[in-house]
Order: sequence, then structure tokens, then C-alpha cells
Amino acid sequence: MIRRWVLSLLKTVRKFYGEAVVVTQEVDDIISSPVVKETIINNSDCKILLDQRKYQNKFDQIQNLLGLTDKERSQILSINLANAANRLYKEVWIGLGGTQSAVYATEVSGEEYLVRP
Repeated sequence: MIRRWVLSLLKTVRKFYGEAVVVTQEVDDIISSPVVKETIINNSDCKILLDQRKYQNKFDQIQNLLGLTDKERSQILSINLANAANRLYKEVWIGLGGTQSAVYATEVSGEEYLVRP
């Protein structure tokens, strides 16, 4: 029932040129949920991942679930490993439709960095 509702919602959003966004901090939310696996991930062309080093031991599951290539895996696991010490930024990986992927730096001004919680 929930799976059909989520799938219907995703298709409706896409029909109107919208983008559904799902965000989680726990990788187990993705790995353990058949609704997420079978509806949301299969209908997602754009995937955005932050630093995944704490999930290196589970990354085989994540890679299989998201359908990531070995190149994409390497890109993701390289996030924030060689950041320049003189700049205030974090990295993010963006994959588009399985055809393009890259790691990008997201940088804020010094003032913005200092006021963050």
C-alpha cells in the first residue's frame, strides 16, 4: 500500500516537471527499507552523497543498492580526504543518471563559516 502511494507520488511529481527529494542521515534507512529500494531509488536520476567514510564497511551494500560504478565508489570515498588546509569547504558527490558524476567543493565565506552552529 505505502509502496504504491510513494510510487504514485513520485510519478505525479515528475509528470509536472518536479523533483522529489529524500534525505536521511542513517544509511540503514536506505538499506533496510523495501519502499526506498524499490520505488524511490529506482526512480531517482540524481543522487547526492556527502562524506561516507564512516560507512566504508557497509559501502558494498550501498554501492549495489544505488547501482554505483567502481569509479563512482572511488569518487564518493575520496570526499574530504585531501581538502586544502587554507580553505573552508566540504565536498559533495553528485551523480546524474549514471552518466555523469563528480566531487564538488562547497565553500562559504569566512564569516559564514564562523557563525554556523
